Amino acid sequence: MTLPLSSAPKSICILRLSAVGDISHTLPLVRTIQTAWPQTKLTWIIGKTEYKLVSDMDQIQFILFDKSQPMRSYLNIARQLRQQYFDVLIHLQMSLRASLLSLLVKSPIKLGFDKQRAKDMQWLFTNHQITYQPQQHVIDSFLGFSQCLGITTPHYEWSIPIPQHDLDFAKQT
Repeated sequence: MTLPLSSAPKSICILRLSAVGDISHTLPLVRTIQTAWPQTKLTWIIGKTEYKLVSDMDQIQFILFDKSQPMRSYLNIARQLRQQYFDVLIHLQMSLRASLLSLLVKSPIKLGFDKQRAKDMQWLFTNHQITYQPQQHVIDSFLGFSQCLGITTPHYEWSIPIPQHDLDFAKQT
């Protein structure tokens, strides 16, 4: 299934809080969107710990969710999203915590997993779903979101910028 987008979205919100491994699996999707639509503004709602891995990525606004303080995090995110509107929400996480956060995202398109894979009733929080594919690697399932948006060429890139002070520290040890 491909969504009927007439042009590149102006803004996309990606909702993937955790875990570190799945955050790295998300990178090809992010890079695919950035390559196909460099002018599209990306916002990523991400866990506080996982943010440390990708915090130096360019052209992404990060909104942090602190799992150690969930109520405070929901309120902070609600405040940050109050004035924001997105063309598309990519709901990559099948958890009730993330689905509750998806209710705070104002978007006419809330894209999630197909009903067969949408655990924790994620499909109830979305209005569009990617196409079901059995026995798919996580990266391929995540790239199903870009395919649903009409991006046919995946960009397999995992590059994460490493700050110079971290490189210098690594050379000293």
